[in-house]
Amino acid sequence: MWVPHESGRSGPACLGPLSADSGRRNRRRYRAFSERRRRGGKPVSGAPGTEAEKCAASAVSSPRGEEALLAAIQGSHQAGAVARAYLESVREELSERHFAGARGSEIVTALTGALDDLMRALYRYADAEHARRFSRLHQRIAVIARGGYGRAELNPYSDIDLLFLHDYKRGPYAEIVTELMLHALWDAGLTVGYSVRNARECVKMAGEDLKEKTALLDARYLAGDRALYDEFDKLLVNEVLNRNQQKFFQTKLAESRERHARYGDSVYLLEPNLKDGEGGLRDLHTALWLSKVKYKVHWLEELVQRAIITQSELAEVLEARDFLFRVRNSLHFLTRRHFDQLTFEFQERIAPLLGFKPEHGQTASSLLMRTYYQHASTILRFSEGLIARVVEGPVGRFGLRGFARKIRPGVVIQQNLIGIADPNLFRGDPLNLVTIYADCQAHGVELSGKAYQMVRDNLGLIGHTVRRDPRTGAALMAILAGKSRVAETLEAMHRSGVLGAIIPEFGNLYARVLHDLYHIYTVDRHSLVAIRELERLRAGDFKGTIALLTEVAREVDFMPLIFLALLLHDIGKGHGHDHHERGATLTSGVCRRLGLDRDQTDMVVFLVRNHLLMSQVAQKGDLEDESIVADFARKVGSIERLKALYLLTFADMRAVAPSVYTNWRDMLLSQLYMKALKLLEHGHRETVEPARRLAVVKAEVKERLAQAGAEPREIKSFLDEMPARYFFTVAQADIPLHFDLMRSLGESTLVTRHRHFRELEFSEFLVATRDRPGLFSMIAGVLTANNLNILSARITTRANGVALDMFRVSHQGPSGLIALDDERWLRVEHDLERVIKGEQDIAELVASAHHVKIAREKFVRRVPTEVTLDNRTSGQYTVLDVFTQDRVGLLFAITHTLFTLGLLIHLARISTNADQALDVFYVSDRKGHKITDPERIREIREKLVASLEETQTENATA
Repeated sequence: MWVPHESGRSGPACLGPLSADSGRRNRRRYRAFSERRRRGGKPVSGAPGTEAEKCAASAVSSPRGEEALLAAIQGSHQAGAVARAYLESVREELSERHFAGARGSEIVTALTGALDDLMRALYRYADAEHARRFSRLHQRIAVIARGGYGRAELNPYSDIDLLFLHDYKRGPYAEIVTELMLHALWDAGLTVGYSVRNARECVKMAGEDLKEKTALLDARYLAGDRALYDEFDKLLVNEVLNRNQQKFFQTKLAESRERHARYGDSVYLLEPNLKDGEGGLRDLHTALWLSKVKYKVHWLEELVQRAIITQSELAEVLEARDFLFRVRNSLHFLTRRHFDQLTFEFQERIAPLLGFKPEHGQTASSLLMRTYYQHASTILRFSEGLIARVVEGPVGRFGLRGFARKIRPGVVIQQNLIGIADPNLFRGDPLNLVTIYADCQAHGVELSGKAYQMVRDNLGLIGHTVRRDPRTGAALMAILAGKSRVAETLEAMHRSGVLGAIIPEFGNLYARVLHDLYHIYTVDRHSLVAIRELERLRAGDFKGTIALLTEVAREVDFMPLIFLALLLHDIGKGHGHDHHERGATLTSGVCRRLGLDRDQTDMVVFLVRNHLLMSQVAQKGDLEDESIVADFARKVGSIERLKALYLLTFADMRAVAPSVYTNWRDMLLSQLYMKALKLLEHGHRETVEPARRLAVVKAEVKERLAQAGAEPREIKSFLDEMPARYFFTVAQADIPLHFDLMRSLGESTLVTRHRHFRELEFSEFLVATRDRPGLFSMIAGVLTANNLNILSARITTRANGVALDMFRVSHQGPSGLIALDDERWLRVEHDLERVIKGEQDIAELVASAHHVKIAREKFVRRVPTEVTLDNRTSGQYTVLDVFTQDRVGLLFAITHTLFTLGLLIHLARISTNADQALDVFYVSDRKGHKITDPERIREIREKLVASLEETQTENATA
């Protein structure tokens, strides 16, 4: 939803609407506007050194100049070659100036001026060429810049947009001038958008296509017949700018909302788009386009002269724009192309080039991005505030129009916006800085631009006393207890600075960057998105796909506490390791300050301290191991805490990135939740002595197999030879399939089956074969070679030496559809059989298949490899964690190294987040015992790290 904001005080919010026949009064208003356009966009009046004057002066101060260029082109008759050499030289010179510290607008202005010189020289050359060959016959043409070029905002490798304006019908003169100029520009390597029309055709197109109307708003005279341009300009003012204003406004605002949604809908993306993202340059363009239509201005400076914005607002937004120009110039110079996304790679490269240095534990690139977010927020605030003044229309005493409805003393609602009727509302009682947002939430409205600015101007009133006022905590908790618009209200409070003023611990997270490829938001934005996702869950947005979570969300009566925990769960970041412990300590103080009672505080602190617990146990733990689930249930302690942690974990994962919360992870979390809930509901009363449980399970399995027609002798062998753990960890419904698979092995090398679980987004691959050293590594290698992404694996070996291996393969990611291809599974079986027989070396198969891996064409930061061995989590096995950079063949490299170290793998859990992999293996020695000797543990860790670091280097240099 579009929210109007302002970034400073101003005079009247807008002038009255202009009618098509407004007569002499409006003609006087247009006169200065038309005069500016006749002079190529230069303002008629203004302070010396304004942006527009610098732009006009740049052509004069160009190091080559129009005359020198024209002489070079006429001397060589190779306009394209001269133009290419000229642009390369200009870019080289500007690159040196840029990296020497030049301001962004300085480079943009100089490049625009240099290109203006080239355009005029090319026009004069084309004009002379036509005159040399033909008579003109009174044909006229004007060359006009549009778009970013028309705004004099060219970055080093920006596209350019031209209008070749001719009179009446297009004649030979227009064709020759157009052809010669365009071919020269194309030869110079420029990307040129162009149109060839007369004035009437332009007006007609503008009336039919609002994008065309937008392009004409930035029209600027370059060369050719000035009188023709003047006629066009007059027609443009009279027949384009004044028509269908409201439709134009509505369309532009709809485009802006759609663009924001397409590019992430947040200023605080970790890899933002400088042009089209929220807070990007396009937001400023949109505000200026609307202002041009409404106020008939061309430059931002003129809005100050009209008292639409203040001088301080202008200075602030020009500074912000200059920073974005400077960063965008860096991107263009480094890539030597039109490139606008500030990726991790370029953040690291650009930060030191722009003078950022590490300080206070923050990297240079983090400080670059913090500065970017501040300036992008300024642009967004300014643009929304200016747009509000354009579309709100004539203003009354309180900055609003029309009839006002009073909702409480000093506060009114008008046109779905809240206005402040009492200028002393906040000074009289600073609590109103919080309750004004409660008003917005309750009435489903937003703050007006002026009300927003009043909030910003009075933020200093929120000090220690206000923060400790019980009414402040009560007001915030009332917002969190709202039935709707909780996240939206908190977002508005954060944007204005109120939320950070009330809870400075959260305010310290402002624009804090996490440099990884799976978080897409800054830390503060991540917390707010998590609240939004939990609100969506409660509202039923996911009831068709995650019904259990939806049911839990609707039945809890302590949702405000979960919202508060989500808001605070990352406040420990930036304070070193163990951010959850540091965050819990800070949270305790926040809860006391907000007036929560002891039980409420305990709940919120528990959630912050353990916000990673459920995700880690679900993704790393063996959920069929009762001891692991029981330990988790003991740590949680109550059903209420379990439900809260389940909901918080869902929201936290959803807010990392849209692709993180998969059906697979939902299944793991749901399994853990249901198993823990059962234990907590029955108070562990259902714990039965293992031998008795095993006897009960085997009796049930025996009955199932007998009903399926199995021979009693075969059933007895199966029950006697399968390890006890198998019967505790496998669903009884799957046991007949496993039994049949092993029975059909006979003298064959292997027997395989696969089945697809589309709703859970994975396929299961079963292998029955005779056990042998390195079997797990062989299967993992074959699946890797076939570009299949393993999620988990479980290995069971019968006493007779037959192994049953169960692998689950993901449907997610670029290779996901391959798992649904039955022909691919025939190839997997064929490859595996050859490997087991010794006809194919598995390492060679994996290496030769690297080229079919669908690669990420994205910068990947080097992730250090960490290996830990844990003998506490599992009662039977050593749990080995491998954290490293994800890459082709990683799982095979790990399992092959474990094989060479003489370890047996019994269970594997594979988790990948973009560039990082966390793989968990439940291992033992060849006798089935845990690895307990310290020297042996050190040897395993060192050899595994050395092996993975070697493969990481090989992948990086491949």
